[in-house]
Amino acid sequence: MINILVVTHGKMAEGIVHSAKMFTREAENVAFLCLMEDMGQDELSDLINGKMKGVSNDEQFLIFCDIMGGTPFKISSEFSFNNDNVAVFYGVNLPILVHAILSRDGQSLSSLTSELVAVSNDSLGLGAI
Repeated sequence: MINILVVTHGKMAEGIVHSAKMFTREAENVAFLCLMEDMGQDELSDLINGKMKGVSNDEQFLIFCDIMGGTPFKISSEFSFNNDNVAVFYGVNLPILVHAILSRDGQSLSSLTSELVAVSNDSLGLGAI
């Protein structure tokens, strides 16, 4: 099973996960963490570690972050560097999160992340001017 964790600045993670549930109704193994202004890097690292505790080595984690280079991305990437069962995807948006939730069953972490990169351009666009 691929667990999904959304980690962002402010309450974006909470909002996007709740919005995704409106489309998927599949909320199993989908969690979020919000980096608030009064939090430090160590506290966020401890919270991410807490979300991963109790998960078997056979399970995988896909962590979505808001922006590359931000604290949620940096801390999440440390977990990815130290564990082959963790991948970090930055630039999370609602279409990509919904796609990941609906597509993760039966896939490996590697195949799901490759698929998400391939369809990511379809999640942004310009309507009409």
